[in-house]
Amino acid sequence: MKPSKPSMPSKPLKPLTPRLLVVTPVFPPAVGGIESLTHGLTERWAGQVEILTLDEPGSSEWDATARYPVRRVTNVPRGGRRSMARLTGAVVAQTRRFRPEIILSMHVRCGYAAALARLITGAVWIQYYHAKEVPTWPGATRFCARRADRGVAVSNYTRSLVRAVAPRSGPLSVIPPGIPSPRVATGSPRTRPTILTVARINDAYKGHDVILDALPMIRDRIPDVLWTVVGGGDRTDWLRSEVRARGLGAHVELVGPVDDVTRDRLLSSSDVFVLPSRTAGDGRTGEGFGIVYAEAAAAGLPIVAGSQGGVVDAVRDGVSGVLVDPTDPRQVAAAVTELLTDDARRARMSAAARDWSRRFEWGRVAGSFEELALTAFDRVRR
Repeated sequence: MKPSKPSMPSKPLKPLTPRLLVVTPVFPPAVGGIESLTHGLTERWAGQVEILTLDEPGSSEWDATARYPVRRVTNVPRGGRRSMARLTGAVVAQTRRFRPEIILSMHVRCGYAAALARLITGAVWIQYYHAKEVPTWPGATRFCARRADRGVAVSNYTRSLVRAVAPRSGPLSVIPPGIPSPRVATGSPRTRPTILTVARINDAYKGHDVILDALPMIRDRIPDVLWTVVGGGDRTDWLRSEVRARGLGAHVELVGPVDDVTRDRLLSSSDVFVLPSRTAGDGRTGEGFGIVYAEAAAAGLPIVAGSQGGVVDAVRDGVSGVLVDPTDPRQVAAAVTELLTDDARRARMSAAARDWSRRFEWGRVAGSFEELALTAFDRVRR
């Protein structure tokens, strides 16, 4: 009898990526840091994923092109308690249908919904923190920090805010927001030395006022300097009026809101990026991280930024930019002037900024989040 051929050992099957339910009060087509981060993480999740969020103008068109289901609830009043209560109810109902294995809550106000979903399914609960919501909703933050299986802060500054509110919080990692790999921009170099600011003109902490005070000092050394301002908001009229009153019209270009292609063109054709955001003592204002700094670095722009808040994670002082006291126009003016007049240093910092920005590319950021999520999942399910 011919001996039978020994059977080959079968390869172990790769476990399926756990089902992920994401709960967030804001999501595209709305624009903002939480929206961008949530979309970037879920777009790269290998397993099944569903989004539960509040309604937004134009959301039907956006949702129709998403690769995963986006389920929305009525957002009236916008972002109000009733809207959040509806979202919590929708989470409970969808949890019973979808049976998620990991629940990702993108705001502390969603923590109560995440806790109920975990109670129903035994899923792992991961909570994200961004900064300003921590002192604004300290009770919700404490609830999340003490009960979630794992916490993720967008910066070391944000982590410190959580620790201050909830000293007995559970495991809390730092994973920054992500940026796409740099796109090839088609902008032509400006004929004038150009500093660029990209930010909403809504909040005083962004530092447009400090740049206004610094600009005459920069102009004294660089007579043809141009400050290009990208962004819109409630304070645009104030800024336009200040520019006119100070006689700076020949040195300021208010561009308004722009699309990504135009923004990339402006980044590639400017010389220095300037945004001296400052942080209030109570943590209610300031940059939780500041994704625009990473985008500027990816474009090879040396940065002048404030040495406060989450910015210190986004900008490496002396490498990708210069950190200054964001309340001191003289420090801002000196840093900008030095970079504009020292071509060799600006070129070195431009190359270093590109290298620095790679740690924020989506491949690395999403990979770090997935590793954290799967580790937490394996630990809880043991």
